This record gives sequence, structure tokens and C-alpha cells, in this order.
Amino acid sequence: MFSRIKTDNFMIWLVLLMQLGFHTNTGYDDILSLVVSIFVLLYFIIISGKSGLVSLTNSGKEFIIWYSLVMGLCGISFVWATHGNKPFILETFANTFVPLVITFLCISIYLKRGNTGRSLITSMVTAEIFVTVRALINTNIASIFSENNTRLYGTGLGVNYNHFTTQFALVLCVVLFLAYNINKLFYIPAAFIVVNIIISGSRKVLVASLLTFLVMYIISPKGGKLAKKIRRVILVLAVFAFILWLILNNNFLYNLIGQKTVVAIKEMLSMQVDRKVDYSVYQRAEVMRIAFDVFKDHPVIGVGYYCFLNYNEWQLYAHNNYLELLADLGLIGFVLYYIFYVKNILGFMGLNIGFVGPKFSLSVDKNKSVWNVLGITLMITLLILEYGQVTFFRLYALIPLMVVILGTENMKNRKSEKRSLK
Repeated sequence: MFSRIKTDNFMIWLVLLMQLGFHTNTGYDDILSLVVSIFVLLYFIIISGKSGLVSLTNSGKEFIIWYSLVMGLCGISFVWATHGNKPFILETFANTFVPLVITFLCISIYLKRGNTGRSLITSMVTAEIFVTVRALINTNIASIFSENNTRLYGTGLGVNYNHFTTQFALVLCVVLFLAYNINKLFYIPAAFIVVNIIISGSRKVLVASLLTFLVMYIISPKGGKLAKKIRRVILVLAVFAFILWLILNNNFLYNLIGQKTVVAIKEMLSMQVDRKVDYSVYQRAEVMRIAFDVFKDHPVIGVGYYCFLNYNEWQLYAHNNYLELLADLGLIGFVLYYIFYVKNILGFMGLNIGFVGPKFSLSVDKNKSVWNVLGITLMITLLILEYGQVTFFRLYALIPLMVVILGTENMKNRKSEKRSLK
């Protein structure tokens, strides 16, 4: 029994490692990821038999149906696309949809074999540590500090550093939950990920990580009364304000990560700033404005998947998941994508929405599981990150989302079963 669990855990860790850390421009990473993932899937199928493939949970069915519809809409968008997008559709199908389905099937069979959602979520954290070490090894730390350029993080793998930093924020959300509610030893990998977030200098991830910690702390059942929590939150915000002051008043820290922060504050408060700023932020703001204009001209079905980059002189995506979806796939694509988010957020809050035949049903979940805290916090973190990053066809966002949705459902079901046996 122990040997089976140990082998299953190794296999699920392996497939998560492949999807989180081996989709880069280095050598044959994509091929390696696909081959290893297929091998893991075959292992689970042979060991479990056909029953493992057909016994999907409700959340599992919803996830795969939802993303299949999203990819289907991207796929047929070539019919109305304003620019040729078939190569991008095929690339996304091969590099995102196929690995996602393989991972989904592996996770489904893994849980069907009696493994827990907690061990699944823990395996993702372990995989992320290895991904982080690999990215760190392929980072020229000296150049980051000598050139004041945090975008060099992980450049030895040929991947935009946003891929790593967005992933860091989502997994940090998971590992903080495990540390706060399950075992304090998880603070060690949490600290390691935080150090890497600081090295990467990602403004949006630093802010998202802080908000993740605060939201999780406030809504978690642990930690005492709400008034006591609020006092501690105020203390954390005071420390954060001091760190921000230090960044803005130290030339080295300012050149490293402070310029973007100043621009963001200036944009939000319409302030005039005398200090040198990073004008790449202005470029992103302009790209977002153009994306909204494109949406207004094509509001229903957009200009076609991956076509927006043809509408700005820099040939950039929108750096905003909301605007990229609106520009590429219009209101139809936007609603199709985010209705799944809304459904899960309500579910984690205790409202289960479903369709029974032709009738719409809404029920209140009596299971106030602590695992709902993880689900709510991850969804909030993802919504914050998506203001500054396009994620709807990226595995570094979709895999953590899948793991948390399937893992928390499993743990809540187990808790319900224990209650029913009492």
C-alpha cells in the first residue's frame, strides 16, 4: 500500500514538473515534457484500468468541458480572424491544450486511486521548488544587479520572466495556505519562493503576494478574532509602506524595481514625478488602450485568437487577460472564460451553482471547509495577476488552477464523508 502511494506521488509530481517547468525555448523541452507526460498517463491507465478514465468528478468534468469550449472558440476564430492565425491555433493546441488534457487525466486517475487532494497539492509545491531551482540556475544574478534589469530572471531558458513570476504568485498562495493551516514547515519553501519573487522584481507579483497573504489571513478560521487580525494586518501594511519608502529612496533599489512602481502610482493618482521612470509601463498602458479600442470596433466575436498583436506597432499582446480576451474573442470569449471563474468563486464561498436537466439549481454548501479558503485566495490572486498578464492559454496559470480546483474538491468530499459516517 505504502509503495503504491509513494509511486503514485512520484508520478504525479513528475507530470506537474513537466507542465510547470519544461515548456521553454531551450532545446527539446516541449518534446521531453510531452513524452514524459504520456509515459505517466500510460502508467496510470495500465495500473488502474479503463475505469479510471471514465470516473470523473463534477469539478473535473466542468474544468475539461470549460477549457475545451474556450479552445474550440479559439480554433474556429480563423473563420472571422482579421489576420492569419491558424499557425498560432495549432501551436496552442499542441503546447497547451494537449498537455493540459494529459495532466487532467493523470490527476483524475491519481485521485480515483485513493490518493488525497492534499498530496496532489503538496506535489505541485514540490514540483515548483524544482522549477524555481532550474530557473535560478539559468539566471545571471550578477547581470541583474549590474544592469539593474530584473527581466533577466530565468533568461537562460529563453522564457519571458513573467512566466515564472506569475507561477510563483499562484504557488505561493498554495504554500502559504499549507503553512498556515496544515504544517508550519511549509513556511520554508514559501520563504524560498518569496526570495525568488524579490530577485525577479515583478511589481505585480509583489503586490499580489502581499494581498494573497492578507486575504488568506483575514478569511482563515485560525488566528483569533477579526479585530486582532485587523491590527496585525495594519502592522504588515506599515512594514510594507516602510519597504516601499526604502525602495523609492535608495538609488540602487529604485533603479532595480522602483521605476515601475513610481509609474504605477503616477498613473493611479495622476501625479507628476520628477524622478527618472521606466517608460515600458507607458508602453503597456498604450497597448491596453489600443486593445480596448479594438474591442469596441469588434465587440461580439473580436478580431480572432492571437490577432490583437497586429494592431499595435510593437506587435505585443495586451499584457492584460481581460482586454486580450475582449480584443481577440469579444464578449462571447470573455463571458465563456470568466463564467467558470465566477462559478468557482461562488462555490468556494458556499454557493454551488449547477444545471439539472433543463432546470437551474442553486444550493448552499453546508461544508464550511478550510479548503475553501485556498480556493477563494487563489481565485483572487489570479484575478489580480490577470490585470497585468495574459494567462488564458498559459499552462503556468492553468495547471495551478486545475490542481487547486480538483484538490480542494477531493478534500471537501473526504471531509463530508467522514461527517456522514459519524
